[in-house]
Amino acid sequence: MDHKRELPLRRLHADLVDQHREALIPAACALIEAEQWSLAAPCALIQADSAAPQLRVLPVGQLGERLEHLPIELDGFIRLRRQGVGLDAALAQCRREEGEAFEAAWQASQHTKALISHDNLAEFAALSQKGFGRDPRELLVVVRWPDQVTAFLCAVSRRGPFPL
Repeated sequence: MDHKRELPLRRLHADLVDQHREALIPAACALIEAEQWSLAAPCALIQADSAAPQLRVLPVGQLGERLEHLPIELDGFIRLRRQGVGLDAALAQCRREEGEAFEAAWQASQHTKALISHDNLAEFAALSQKGFGRDPRELLVVVRWPDQVTAFLCAVSRRGPFPL
């Protein structure tokens, strides 16, 4: 799969949609039939961290149960780092402001392979809601790669996803 990772991400996403077109049809129909968006809205989770990517359709609200994520106590640290605060400064600030809860979460995170935070899960939900409001509706597809997690919207009809 490493040679495929050199392709542009958009192309990789399109290939995954093509590969799983039939499996996406029930999710597409459920999304179209929904009267309003909620965390029960369907999404697709593709585990692309193996030779044979596997797709699972689940409610957006259950992504946190299927994707290993950092403890919520680390969200402030992640935000600081994204704002350009250095590692040592961000650690010092969080230890000072959040104390033992942060320290315990930091230590626990050193032994996980979590690639996303609670903020990312919220961003996925917001993206799903955005796709629900479009015409045609767009299904949230989340892809778990070996070294990152990506998400995108895929326009759908009752016959499944449109080509990307």
